[in-house]
Amino acid sequence: MSVAADEVWNRACDPFAPFPRPGDAALAALLLCHGMAVNGGLLHACDGLEPDQGADAVAGYRLFGLDAAADAVEDVARQAAGLDPDDLAAAERLEAEADRRYGAALPDGDETVARAFQEHLHRHPTAYAPL
Repeated sequence: MSVAADEVWNRACDPFAPFPRPGDAALAALLLCHGMAVNGGLLHACDGLEPDQGADAVAGYRLFGLDAAADAVEDVARQAAGLDPDDLAAAERLEAEADRRYGAALPDGDETVARAFQEHLHRHPTAYAPL
């Protein structure tokens, strides 16, 4: 990543940073969800995010052209909301399917996200606050 892209990325990782521009806000929302998904699985991320955070993450994935990941987050969140808390087998099946879909949507993981972000930053620099 370029120095500028690194600085924008790092700023998006700061939970206390203001995000007045749409690119910054989208990246921050996506990275919150992505970090939770990488560390605990997509079902964990969908369960742990507040509804507005999940919606913001989906919008972030879409802004960066990661529609399959956005679809996975939306679908898993919807299915998770309908799970019977006593049906552990159903939760395990959803968890496995969620992780499979998320992995397929982002085949190179962080690199897929980074490339999509860098392309957007290059095409739409004014969507990000100045450094």
